[in-house]
Amino acid sequence: MTAPALAPAPGIGVDAGGGPVIDPTQNVLDLVDAAIARQDDLRAMESRHLREVMDMRAKYDEMLREAETARINAIRAVDVGAVNRAAEVAAAAASALAAQVTASADAMRNTVLAAATSARAELAAAIEPIRKDIDDLRKTQWAAQGGRANVVETREARGDSRLNVNTLIMAGSLLLAVLLFVFGSK
Repeated sequence: MTAPALAPAPGIGVDAGGGPVIDPTQNVLDLVDAAIARQDDLRAMESRHLREVMDMRAKYDEMLREAETARINAIRAVDVGAVNRAAEVAAAAASALAAQVTASADAMRNTVLAAATSARAELAAAIEPIRKDIDDLRKTQWAAQGGRANVVETREARGDSRLNVNTLIMAGSLLLAVLLFVFGSK
């Protein structure tokens, strides 16, 4: 068999209007280059836009932090003011209480003093008849001893001294009983 014969080259191609045909490969490459350049431009613009957004966010975050700090400081100032006011109120209450305690102590002191004075007066009034009776007993004893002065008997002298001692013991017991009765009934 024989090898097929090669056909001659067709020449420059023409389109339907008779104009030269443009190689579509170069056209596609130009369009791809334009699309890539456009995408690069879009990426650069997006990058600038993202930086602007990040800068704005950072700026507003800083403003928010400053506002929050100011709000917290205001709350703390109110709290400090409330604590100071509470301390003033407590100091005023303590001062008023101290004045009441002083007044109450003075009133109690005066009441106790009046009661002690009254008790002394009552005791003196209760003891006065006992003293009078003791004085009368002493006078009677002196008179009895004076009448017996002429009698010189040792035994009777001892009996009189025992009588004096017994009388004094009895008078002291009576005085003690009255004191216990007066103070025991209070």
